[in-house]
Amino acid sequence: MRDVGAHRPRAIAGVARPQTVAEVCAVVRCAAADGRRLYPLSTGRNWGMGSGVPATDENIVVDLGGMNRIRSLDLENGFAVVEPGVTQAQLAEELRETPWLLNVTASCADTSVVGNALERGDGSVRSRVHDVAGIEAVLPDGSVITTGGLDTWGRYRGRVAGPDLTGAFVQHNLGIVTAMAIALVPRPQSFGLVHARIPRDQIERAVSGMGAFLRRGNPAEGLLRVRELSLVPSRGDWTLPDGVDPDLFTILGPLLGSGETVRLAEELLRKALLEVEGAEALRVLDATAVMPDDPLYTRALMAQGIPTCRGVHNALGVSSCDQVDAGKMGFLALLPQLPMDVRSTENILQVLRAAAECNGTASMMEWNLVSRNLANGVIQIFFDRDVPDAPARAHRFRQDAGGLLRGYGCVIYRSDIDNSAADLYAQSSPGTLSMLHRLKGTFDPGGLLSPGRYSISA
Repeated sequence: MRDVGAHRPRAIAGVARPQTVAEVCAVVRCAAADGRRLYPLSTGRNWGMGSGVPATDENIVVDLGGMNRIRSLDLENGFAVVEPGVTQAQLAEELRETPWLLNVTASCADTSVVGNALERGDGSVRSRVHDVAGIEAVLPDGSVITTGGLDTWGRYRGRVAGPDLTGAFVQHNLGIVTAMAIALVPRPQSFGLVHARIPRDQIERAVSGMGAFLRRGNPAEGLLRVRELSLVPSRGDWTLPDGVDPDLFTILGPLLGSGETVRLAEELLRKALLEVEGAEALRVLDATAVMPDDPLYTRALMAQGIPTCRGVHNALGVSSCDQVDAGKMGFLALLPQLPMDVRSTENILQVLRAAAECNGTASMMEWNLVSRNLANGVIQIFFDRDVPDAPARAHRFRQDAGGLLRGYGCVIYRSDIDNSAADLYAQSSPGTLSMLHRLKGTFDPGGLLSPGRYSISA
């Protein structure tokens, strides 16, 4: 199995492609009887984190891509119930000309809505874990459960009384999720798109200013990003995507709401960035008026809830997403939570630059401003797969940077197949690990599902 991240290859025991919940139950029961291990995936486009490769050897990959029904669409209350094979493009098309949008990600239009939400991916409006209202899952004994108000007929009725186990299935391996209730985004009156290109020596002030803007209150919706900050070593055979300017970084993201709220948000944002040199050139575009030949067209589509593959193609130099895992450009993703004050940002950037220099590997940083206090960081580590030692250097950078960030109190919030179990152990207290062990042992005493993936062995 090919993997754009060049993780350690795994031996695969087989592939199952169930089309219905009943078939998933049958796969689970057969695997339990035969002593096999199962590794479910939605569309396998978890790029930079392992793609569709299991965390351990000798798993049967359970490909859920054929389960691609939109079971229900509640256009009065703004919920969709979808199966794992439903893609961003499929659901977004279903929502066209309705009062609702999908909280789309910057990844491929054919990525799974369910899979990305379970992995805590970030959308254009908010972190997608906040979209998860309820799930349906097949447990390791072959039984089916629902959580959060999703009923057995595939309808979402709202949160119900009593304990809600929905969160237990996020970044865990307690069951195979076969459906999810997704909260949609109200279609706004105005689609603003923030854009500014700023000199890299202003990055600490810019991150701090954006944090201050959020703490004072952003009247519009939309997940703003500080992105495309390059960490480039002075030596080595390193690479970055075409068109990246190491001397600049970008502030980008949607402002959604009424015309008045978007204008007010723009005014407050400009005030928050007064001390950032170059921020005077910040502009807020009408996302609906951005033309296809504009470099911002991809982000303008995202702001409108329209997924696209253009960003992936441009970054990795491919013409089809089917080429990503076999293409010339490789990349890994390291995803830490990052503070937004000036001093902490200076310290973090200093140690990350040292890691880049030591390993002769380039990367790009992004702050996804998901809250008023912490950002979801995205560190994309690029390498040329035709250079013999480049993948190994990229993986060493990931290990070095991850350890350094943890030393500064920056937790890893989403991990890859090589590090998910280790990250869980390193960042959890003994009491938490004990509780997770008991939970896994109760649901999956035989260790049937996704061994090594955010897991404590049963």
